[in-house]
Amino acid sequence: MNDANIEWNERYLTQQKNTDYQSSAELFSIQENVDRMTRSLIEGSMNRVHDQLDALDFISGSTVLDIGAGPGTLAVPLAGKGCKVTVVEPSTLMTVSMEKYKTLKGIDAKISVIPQVWETVNPEEIGEYDYVISSFAMAVPDLRDALLKMDRVAKKQVHIFWFLNAPSWSAIQTDLWGKLHKGESAEKSYANLIWNALYQEGIYANLAVYPMKDARRYADIPEAVCEFTNRLSAKQKWQIDLVEEYLRDNLVWQDGQFVFPDNGMYAHIWWCK
Repeated sequence: MNDANIEWNERYLTQQKNTDYQSSAELFSIQENVDRMTRSLIEGSMNRVHDQLDALDFISGSTVLDIGAGPGTLAVPLAGKGCKVTVVEPSTLMTVSMEKYKTLKGIDAKISVIPQVWETVNPEEIGEYDYVISSFAMAVPDLRDALLKMDRVAKKQVHIFWFLNAPSWSAIQTDLWGKLHKGESAEKSYANLIWNALYQEGIYANLAVYPMKDARRYADIPEAVCEFTNRLSAKQKWQIDLVEEYLRDNLVWQDGQFVFPDNGMYAHIWWCK
């Protein structure tokens, strides 16, 4: 078995070396991207969230650390169930959206914020939590360090949700990045590397597989082009035209909107202390 940590870290470094690459933290420091994600959450387009919350059946009063919480996708409903939630979220725009989402859901519980990326968090400073969760927030430079830090601050369980394959709305980066930026796109890192890295550290995690159910819906092609030219750092006209051509070929018309085919799968990886 290859060293999963080395494989993950090398792929991360390859991405970072590309001057056009934008990290998740950079993407979500842009108001438009945050608004789009929050709107999808509020409108109920993220149907996977129901499966995730069913899997996170924590009792009221549990302390929860949510790493990369975004607009409160899981943090807000968990707080609504009576959990004492702390989030690790570097984007101020996301935490502002989280407060708006919390108000919209009629939840007045306080959610504490650690405004950092996970790799800079000192476990000695944040203490321990009953449960540690990370939902599609594993874009870390050192996988082993991130996982062991999660294990260290968890009293009872750690839960990680991550891609098992590339959903259609993510495959566009693999398909187009090399053409847009005259170089190869870094190979994606999937849940198998996370599970293998844990195994290689003597942590024998459970794994369940779910359909993504994460609809990406657009009123028209220009709306989709706007999102993906941003994500793909496509600025020149020929790049924008290439993105538009791809979207016209791959989006499907469904219920009065353009959508990506729903073919992604994700893994729920969890272990007990």
